[in-house]
Amino acid sequence: MQRRILILFLGCWSPVLLAQLNPFGISEQGLDYEAGRAIFEKVWVSSPSSTQASDGLGPLYNARSCEQCHIESGKGDTDTGLIFRINHAQFGSQIQNRAVPGLAAEPQPAIGMINTEVSLADGTVISLQAPQFQFEDSQEINEFSARLAPSLAGIGVLANIPITDLMRLADPADRNDDGISGRKGLGRFGWKADVTSLAEQVGLALSLDIGISSTLYPDPYADCTSMQDDCLMMPHGASEQHQEMELGIEAFNTLVNFVRQIPPPPVGQIDQAGQAVFDELACGACHASGFGSGNINPYTDMLLHDMGPALADNQNNAFSQEWRTPALWGLAAYTQRAEQYYLHDGRARSLSEAILWHGGEAEQSKQAFMALPADRRDDLIRFLQGL
Repeated sequence: MQRRILILFLGCWSPVLLAQLNPFGISEQGLDYEAGRAIFEKVWVSSPSSTQASDGLGPLYNARSCEQCHIESGKGDTDTGLIFRINHAQFGSQIQNRAVPGLAAEPQPAIGMINTEVSLADGTVISLQAPQFQFEDSQEINEFSARLAPSLAGIGVLANIPITDLMRLADPADRNDDGISGRKGLGRFGWKADVTSLAEQVGLALSLDIGISSTLYPDPYADCTSMQDDCLMMPHGASEQHQEMELGIEAFNTLVNFVRQIPPPPVGQIDQAGQAVFDELACGACHASGFGSGNINPYTDMLLHDMGPALADNQNNAFSQEWRTPALWGLAAYTQRAEQYYLHDGRARSLSEAILWHGGEAEQSKQAFMALPADRRDDLIRFLQGL
């Protein structure tokens, strides 16, 4: 009952109001976390609406809530959590494949697959699928970057890792001649490490994915461009009550704090034999652990690495082959899902497939994996599934 009351007041939340709604003695920190969770799960509606605390959706959007893409604060799937970043005069910074009533959505991406088979040294054959994206009713979108919603587990912990710890892992000139030359991006979040803070990450997602304005991205028309007159004529949910934004400052800060406090995945049982293979293949050169005096093990260096042409997007720039190393912690839970999606566009259906797509700086590690006997490959996969 209390949760439902909180949702009604999220658009004009204040600590005083929430304290008045706290008859069960929940701590202020706990209540703030639950309020943030409610915003995270909130389903936004288009304006005008009688539910003024929840209106302002779009006009163009990809999802109606944060949780629709980040399932249980985790990774998305290719049906609801895959977006396409672009740089287009008419369609803006991102393709929004949904729109409020009375407005046409932007071109719909159709996904096809090209299957190839990879033979390992012991004769095992693994099928890989390469996605082929085509935008319906549009020949104008030729450069884009497909990106799957990542897990948010422990993201606040990653935000607090000192930059000096990350820079010690960077080797842009490959001075040690190991073929791995990770470099720092503009930030530490996003698939291209181009987002500097959690607040920016949350604000950007609200704006581009849902079409909700907030303190860092206050335009209620979000990604509508000057060429989209119909979009700019639609009603929005900004008001004086929300400081001329669809999500007020207090509620925005509460959402950011919730994301910051999403806990890291629980530590699983480490498979020692698999750990030995992981180390032997030098996987830890990018999927780093041992931060915070050895107590923080996300298995990412949060740096950009060239992953080779097979994983490149087609934005045709110097960074098309570079991706920020994704964290591996949480695989123990994720691998229990009936369907799994790995890599930046979700193309890999298993951990073995994901490894076989590695190239560029990870080419040597991939080739070493392909040369392993089956039992040692199984050891490695079992180790990853326990993270």
